Amino acid sequence: MTNTPFPLELQNISCAFGEGPRHVSALNNVSLAVNPGELVAIMGPSGSGKSTLLNVAGLLQRATSGHVLIDGASASDLNAKRAAETRRRHIGVIFQNYNLVPTLTVGENVGLPLELDGKTDRQAVAIALAEVGLEGFDDRFPEEISGGQAQRVAIARALIGPRKILLADEPTGALDTSTGDAVLRVLRQRIDSGAAGLLVTHEPRFAAWADRTIMLRDGEIQ
Repeated sequence: MTNTPFPLELQNISCAFGEGPRHVSALNNVSLAVNPGELVAIMGPSGSGKSTLLNVAGLLQRATSGHVLIDGASASDLNAKRAAETRRRHIGVIFQNYNLVPTLTVGENVGLPLELDGKTDRQAVAIALAEVGLEGFDDRFPEEISGGQAQRVAIARALIGPRKILLADEPTGALDTSTGDAVLRVLRQRIDSGAAGLLVTHEPRFAAWADRTIMLRDGEIQ
């Protein structure tokens, strides 16, 4: 039997900032592997390294040492252009503040990763919007939809294309409880379809949607 590589694996990740008295160790030798169909919640106090871990996993930030593996291949030494390509094609990132482009329609926001890759696929946009329950919202602008709908648009943007890794940084932080549950339900459904996911949250009730929970403190897994 051939061993299938993890969609996402972090090997001995350390991340430090500054020098001398301003030196801060955000992550210290963190290792973590996520299976297909698995959602891992990351919890811990403010300043524990949760967002840094997610940024390193999403190739948004380079680790000081260690390796990020995507489908078994190291992505830690990629230059900025190749890292951006890998992120667009393999990793969907969902931010707390949605990060939608206000001058683009909902459909254009969802299709943006494909556009940046030189592709246009209206059917893929429609499928992604249907997956989050927003059929027919293509031509609306971000200012014309609610916060919960905007977060679902952000999830649809993260789902589009062949991506198999979903990273969510406090995606329910600006939402009320019922809307937060709806957003987590969409994320959970996509994970159950075979994606691998990391969820940063400070709410135990939202962490309960995950298959397991990792506690971070002072940049280390407890």
